[in-house]
Amino acid sequence: MNAKDTIPTLLSLPSPFVLELVTKLLPFSVKKNYPPRRTLTLSSENAHFCYLISKGSFVLHRQNDDRIVGFGNAPVILGLGNLTQMYIGSYIRTITTCEIGIIPTHQLFEIIERENLWRPLAEHLLIIGGKLFTIGQQLSAPTTYEIIRAQLLELISENETIKNSTTVENYIRLKTNLSRSMIMKILASLKAGGYIELERGKLIKINSLPKKY
Repeated sequence: MNAKDTIPTLLSLPSPFVLELVTKLLPFSVKKNYPPRRTLTLSSENAHFCYLISKGSFVLHRQNDDRIVGFGNAPVILGLGNLTQMYIGSYIRTITTCEIGIIPTHQLFEIIERENLWRPLAEHLLIIGGKLFTIGQQLSAPTTYEIIRAQLLELISENETIKNSTTVENYIRLKTNLSRSMIMKILASLKAGGYIELERGKLIKINSLPKKY
């Protein structure tokens, strides 16, 4: 099972409403290009932003501990949680050059109202809610192997840019609370059993992954 024949996971499938939202909101944003490895905060104590990422790949981090929440590819809209004007505490780091439109969230309500975007916004947020529930399920799986298995399936579903930017161990460790030694032990066992193929620490192929191990 490689990137060409794997079944996309729920987290890897984009929202069907995001392109409409990004396209219709971009004209009201300040557009900027950011190079790789640039860090951008979604909110601070005094300012909250909505980011419309129309080109590029990035990684979303939780700010208090730098934990990776997920990887993303354009088109993406981030910062909708800031509509509450609460401090969300997250930031993105660009992987490739990203084209991003920025809108202060205090302006977003009136734009959404004027452009009649409440329905696609609501449907998009329902999908995002489902993705967050899935992340919670994955991270609360009963065994270490099941957590690692879920992350391997997510990684093989990522695009080549993301897969080439990180090792398997790093991808799993920064998204979970698992130790490096435990991750490496299970990866070595899966590789020795012919379940996965690795090259220089990067995931090349999944041949099969048993539900229990």
